[in-house]
Amino acid sequence: MNTRLIILACAAGFLAPISAAEDSPLAKQMESVDDSYKAMRKETDAAKGAAEARKAQQALIKSMSETPKLVAKMPAGPAKELAAAEYRKMIGQAFVALCEMEEAFLKGKPEEVAKITTTLKELKKAGHGKFMEEEE
Repeated sequence: MNTRLIILACAAGFLAPISAAEDSPLAKQMESVDDSYKAMRKETDAAKGAAEARKAQQALIKSMSETPKLVAKMPAGPAKELAAAEYRKMIGQAFVALCEMEEAFLKGKPEEVAKITTTLKELKKAGHGKFMEEEE
């Protein structure tokens, strides 16, 4: 049960707004993803929307090799390895969603863009719940 809570807390890291005090490589990539996400939600120009999706994809690729602080603080062992794998899996899911969003922009399908935006929002919420520590 405790392992599940840790994993849930760890997945939260992707697409998270980053506090000004946070200056880790992962935080910088997540901030870039978040900026692109915000731009894509409002974008009506297909080329610009697709470009923002690609920008977010690149940031996620870079974040794949990072470890959320919550996971890094865990003692070595199977639970930590599982949490790290879950983090990479969620980053992969977000990457796939962003590729689908890029395609939807390029195909001129705003209704699909809207659906994928909802999916990304849900992934963000789940990731924050799993991989981010609560601020005190």
